[in-house]
Amino acid sequence: MRSVISFWLIFIILTIFSIYGKSALLASEAFHAFFDALVVTISIYAIKKLDNINSVYTYGMHRMEILFSLLNILIVIIGAIIGIIISILFIILRIEDNPFIVIIASSIATIFGLIASSEEEKDEIKKSVKLHAILDTLSYILGIIAGLAIFFTKYYILDPISSLGILGIIVLKNSSQIKSYIDVLMEKSPIDTYNIEKLLTPIFPTVHHIHVWSICPHIKVATLHITEDPNTTLLEMDKKRKYIEKLLSENFNINHVTVQFETKKTD
Repeated sequence: MRSVISFWLIFIILTIFSIYGKSALLASEAFHAFFDALVVTISIYAIKKLDNINSVYTYGMHRMEILFSLLNILIVIIGAIIGIIISILFIILRIEDNPFIVIIASSIATIFGLIASSEEEKDEIKKSVKLHAILDTLSYILGIIAGLAIFFTKYYILDPISSLGILGIIVLKNSSQIKSYIDVLMEKSPIDTYNIEKLLTPIFPTVHHIHVWSICPHIKVATLHITEDPNTTLLEMDKKRKYIEKLLSENFNINHVTVQFETKKTD
């Protein structure tokens, strides 16, 4: 809740100061802050639904972590693009800002950004929110530096140029995370199954059909088949299952393992 309030306060403060100070930097940061506040508000609501396990969502709704993290990134990129357009317009129209206003607004935003980034993160959504707050705080600090540079040099074009630089960094930083989230949605194996086979084969030579996927970054699921002698007792197989679960948990951090035992073909 603290992060939600902080993001909305940052948006309000930057919006007011961007109008009063005629700053492309503050205007682009205000747009960015609005989208941040919106997606953080939705994300915090989603966190409450993650552990809703029922007969339909048998693993809970942890995949929402990925969906909202992706939404978070995409919204930030859209906000950054809008900010870039604003900055270019300021350059074309030769609008001069008030550097003193830029310094004050960026300083206040930095304080609230630090408050938003100080919350503990226990899941992917909160990690994404915290990363957002940290990146935003860094951009506000750069805003302070830009304001000081304009104040002392009187080069007012530094305002929209600084805005373009900060927004470019934000886009590049967020774009790099998209692939990892898409990999989870596409059920790409987070672990090379050859390494699992290499670990298990010396102990269970008949292991095959190994599959691993992620529900979300902190929940990994594995299924595998093992061919057994038909005379093997259920108790013996259960001991082997528990040992396999222990091996995969300790070596690959796999949370949920399903082992399917099959009997050897007999004539």
